[in-house]
Amino acid sequence: KMGRVFFNTLENIDGEACAGTTTYVMKASDSGKTFLVSGGTQAITLLPAADLIKGWNCKFRTIASPSGDKTIGAATTIIHGATANADTAAVASSDGTAKTNVIIEAASQAGNVLEIVCDGSLYHATGIQGQNAAFSFS
Repeated sequence: KMGRVFFNTLENIDGEACAGTTTYVMKASDSGKTFLVSGGTQAITLLPAADLIKGWNCKFRTIASPSGDKTIGAATTIIHGATANADTAAVASSDGTAKTNVIIEAASQAGNVLEIVCDGSLYHATGIQGQNAAFSFS
């Protein structure tokens, strides 16, 4: 006879860290989390280059258009990536040149997703957006 198995479905969801304006500094333990994005302008700091972990990853899911940009920064030029939507003119990309920041723009809408994965020496960002200018690189 099998009993019920319960999973803590909320343990990898963070609805607070990216919902305000206070700087959030990522931790090694944030790997595997999905951050729900809303609120105002905010700095989000990735793990520094000296502390990169191969396989570290997280997702940012916009649940409400932020009133300001959410700048996800690595402090050094170690972020590569691209985002896309149905309008091919609406992509954002690092164009093969590492950048310091990937930005969830105030134009981001509910349902947009940005995923970041570390290969041990670089971060790789991939985004899916529903409208123009939801993500950018700098």
